Amino acid sequence: MKRAARLGFRFGCLISVVAPIVAIVLYPRAKWLFAFALVGVAIFMLEHLTIKDPTPQALADEMHRLLTGTIGGWDVEEFEHKRIRDPQLHELWRRSLDVRRAPEEWVRMDEDHKQQIREIIRSLRELGEVRAAMKQSSPSPPEAN
Repeated sequence: MKRAARLGFRFGCLISVVAPIVAIVLYPRAKWLFAFALVGVAIFMLEHLTIKDPTPQALADEMHRLLTGTIGGWDVEEFEHKRIRDPQLHELWRRSLDVRRAPEEWVRMDEDHKQQIREIIRSLRELGEVRAAMKQSSPSPPEAN
């Protein structure tokens, strides 16, 4: 459902950008239609700014599914085109792609390459545990009365 919503969102944005441009070409006196194209661009920018990084555990689980071949639909494409802002997560994600560029081929890799991916998955899980421990040990902000 989440993927369908994302696809619909992007398709809607594409239409909101292309349709007014086509309308301007076909009906040049309606210059106000160009405002809809600007709305489409603003929606794209809003999506980019509000995207959240995956948790280390979620990224590790996704990599494990790719490694074991229990993937479906657009999982490979979504993994390859992640926009991760967290430097540690991004580095581990980039290292996984450097092992073998195409994640859909991870299932057929030799054991040495699979072991490299497993080490990255282990690092991600450890990072997730460290962050969870830090989050629990950090003092909560004082409550306002």
